[in-house]
Amino acid sequence: MLVRGSYKIIPIEDMGGGSFGFVQKVEVYNQKDHLCGLFAMKTMKSNAREIESFRRRFVREGHLQAKCSHPNIVQIYICDLESVEPWFVMELGEIDVEKLIINGKFPKKERLKCILDLLLGMSHIHQQKLLHRDIKPSNMVKVGDKYKIADFGLVKDTVSNPETTPLTAIGQGMGTPGFLAPEAVFGHFSDQSDIYAIGTFLECMCYLDEDLTRKLAPIINKCRAHVPSDRYQSVNQILKIFLPIYEEGMNA
Repeated sequence: MLVRGSYKIIPIEDMGGGSFGFVQKVEVYNQKDHLCGLFAMKTMKSNAREIESFRRRFVREGHLQAKCSHPNIVQIYICDLESVEPWFVMELGEIDVEKLIINGKFPKKERLKCILDLLLGMSHIHQQKLLHRDIKPSNMVKVGDKYKIADFGLVKDTVSNPETTPLTAIGQGMGTPGFLAPEAVFGHFSDQSDIYAIGTFLECMCYLDEDLTRKLAPIINKCRAHVPSDRYQSVNQILKIFLPIYEEGMNA
C-alpha cells in the first residue's frame, strides 16, 4: 500500500510502461477508507531519476495532460510531480483502440464514434497550443462509452516552447514510424504533422471495412498529403467534412 497525501493507493496489476515510467492498475481509497475506484497510476522509474532529461519529460507530461481537461482526453486526478519519484493517477482505460481493431470486435458505429472522439480531443489539444506528436490507435483508450486520447509523453507546448529533450541522444524515438509526417522525421512538428498522424489513424480504422475506406479515403489522402500546406490546416476542418459521414453511419 502507498500513502499519497490524503489517499491510500493499492497497486493490483502491472500494466507495462516505457523507458522512464511504469503504469499500474490501482485501487484508490480516501481518508475514510472508502474505495474511490480503479485508476491507472504512472510512476517514474527509480533508475531514471539520475537522467534529468527523463525527469523533465515525465513532469512535463503530467503538467500538460492535467492542463487538458476534456471529455475525450484521459484525465489526471491526483499527482505529485515534485517528489523524488514523480507520479500521477489518471483514468483507467478498459482497452486501447489498437487491440479493438486487431481483435475484430469493433463495429462500424463504434469506429465512427472513436474517430469523432479523436477529432474532438485533438481539436482541444491544438486549441491549448499543444502538439501531441504521437497519435496512434494504441494511444487512445476506451473509458465507459467514450474514447480518450492518452500518453502525453511527447506532447509539446508551442507557446512556452520549452527546451526540447534530446530524445535521440538517450535512445528514444520521436513518434511512431508510419504515423510520422515526412517533415517530422527531420524534427519539424506542427498542427499539420499531427493531422498527418490523424490520417494514418483513420486509415487503421478502415481495416477490413471497404465501405468505410471508400467514405474516408478523401479525408485520409488530404491529411496525409506530402506537403504540409496541402493538408487540412486545422482539425476543425476535418470535423466539418467528417460529421456528415458520422451522422449517416450512426443513423444507418
